[in-house]
Amino acid sequence: MAFSWSEYRLFMGGRFVTGVRGFKYKKSREIEAIYAEGDEPADEGFGNKAYEGEITILQNELEAIIASSPGNDPFSLPAITIVHSYTPKNKPGGKIVVDVCQRVYFKEIEKAMEQGKTFMEITTPMYVGSIRYNTVSPF
Repeated sequence: MAFSWSEYRLFMGGRFVTGVRGFKYKKSREIEAIYAEGDEPADEGFGNKAYEGEITILQNELEAIIASSPGNDPFSLPAITIVHSYTPKNKPGGKIVVDVCQRVYFKEIEKAMEQGKTFMEITTPMYVGSIRYNTVSPF
């Protein structure tokens, strides 16, 4: 079942963020071919897992984050938990999907705007400590 943007909600910092314009989050891991006799891999070696994310929000959401930060510095915030939920509308028997990004920190914040724009949106990369896909509890 495909979800639409109207079925998506983001919960961060103790509240639903209505000014979210986009997001990305992913989990990856290192996999390395192990070579022995011959020129074909004999096996695979599995290394560390890594997580990362990105969020695009309206300027008013960024200003709210800054205002709630110690000393107006979002880089001094404690770890944030972000809950992504996908709730099917008008789909009988549709399953709610909840993904949780834990131990999230802002890595970079850049404000920018161009002539002719009617609003500012900010895309910021985030450090993510772990991701739990399709969980029943955000905590």
